[in-house]
Amino acid sequence: MKTLKTTGIFGLIACFILIATSPMAIAGSNNSTENTYCKTKYPIILVHGVCGFDTIAGLVDYWYGIPKKLKDDGAVVRQAKLSAQSNNDDRADQLLEQIEDFLVDTGAKKVNIIAHSHGSTTSRQAAYIRPDLVASITTIAGPHKGSPVADFANESVPPVIQELGFIAGDVLGKAIDLVSGPDGLSQDTEGLLMHFTKDGIEEFNNTYPSAGVPESDDPQARGADRETFTANGKSHTIRYYSWTGKSQLTNVLDAIDYLWPALHAINKYYGGIQEDDGFVGVNGSHFGVVLSDQYEWNHADEVNHLLGIRKPFSVDPRTVIREHANRLKNVGL
Repeated sequence: MKTLKTTGIFGLIACFILIATSPMAIAGSNNSTENTYCKTKYPIILVHGVCGFDTIAGLVDYWYGIPKKLKDDGAVVRQAKLSAQSNNDDRADQLLEQIEDFLVDTGAKKVNIIAHSHGSTTSRQAAYIRPDLVASITTIAGPHKGSPVADFANESVPPVIQELGFIAGDVLGKAIDLVSGPDGLSQDTEGLLMHFTKDGIEEFNNTYPSAGVPESDDPQARGADRETFTANGKSHTIRYYSWTGKSQLTNVLDAIDYLWPALHAINKYYGGIQEDDGFVGVNGSHFGVVLSDQYEWNHADEVNHLLGIRKPFSVDPRTVIREHANRLKNVGL
């Protein structure tokens, strides 16, 4: 009886140990699986938009918390650092140089580009010039059809105020470059503005056409999901994806949020855009496979700024990008 009792006690203890350690084993197993969840064939480069940077003092990423999320699940990731306030030609040249460096460092042949805002047209131009270096382009709130905000600033703001704005913009760009690690990047706020005017973006789309951009402005219109280029006698296919937010003021605690309703008003009354993320029109953001244009995010929420503050209960942008990395992985990219 005593032996039976002792055996029962040890059995009970063993059961508790098994129960206690099973979640750890399961978690370990999941971690092992999730460590390859975002392990794409080609490394991922994140391309920022206006007023962008890679990281400030190694503490605050433009893509706040996103690189870590991807790396934790096996992705090889780098954040591009381009001129914060400049024309598209300069930024595309900078991006190509950084892609080439990234490929040398990783030994990979191509990259997957995930770009936000101005980074979208910068990435399109870079890929058009060197399609052999790019496996896919994903744009987040890409202004592929420009922005009425740029037309408003170009046509309705007095020239004197414009000039002051260009000077202030260049100073801001240099300050961003300084605090994010001085690289002496050029700034050209006037060139930036002209790029997104109706005429500027039309010229861009004619010079660097993309099958991913819908031909019409119809909300249901879609561009091609991929495009094949010829470079160095070889064919190179680039896949296209996009998504965007459609909200403006999403959280009163986020100081940046108060900018978007004002820009939304300009978009609506100056350009006739009814739905936007506070800066980029939803229809104008469509590119390739449109994964969603209904996220309750504004233009900053899309990259998890300011410091992850967004609309309560809205989808976590880190999760969306993480799942997209897995999508790229599953299609062999």
